[in-house]
Amino acid sequence: MQDLFTYADEIGPAKIIHIYEPAAGLKGILVVDNVAMGPAIGGVRIALDVSVNECFRLARAMTFKNAAAGYLMAEANGYLCDPKMPKYQKQQIMRAAAVSLRNEESYIFGPDMGTDEECMAWVRDENGRSVGLPTELAAFFR
Repeated sequence: MQDLFTYADEIGPAKIIHIYEPAAGLKGILVVDNVAMGPAIGGVRIALDVSVNECFRLARAMTFKNAAAGYLMAEANGYLCDPKMPKYQKQQIMRAAAVSLRNEESYIFGPDMGTDEECMAWVRDENGRSVGLPTELAAFFR
């Protein structure tokens, strides 16, 4: 088994959460890297090769990118599944993830590879926390 503390340093990650909901076909990873300035906002990535290492590297890259812009929050969220799956299956997975992370207030869903504004609407239906459009994201940082 991999030691997840190999990723730990003075910046983060604050949390690494594995999500598993077999009824929906959901296998996911959430890495919340840094919440020094508020909840982490970041993209949900759907790909066949999602790993803890990839999610950590994406979250850390976003931490540095957001810090350069004056924000200290970043995360990465990945689901191990086929991005070309049927829409109904993607909806099941997104809704299951939103329910699984309903009480994780340090994280706000956002679109990334394999997800879009419609996916964020499904998340918002389930837990009330998502950003879908660039204007929503910009408004959050004001």
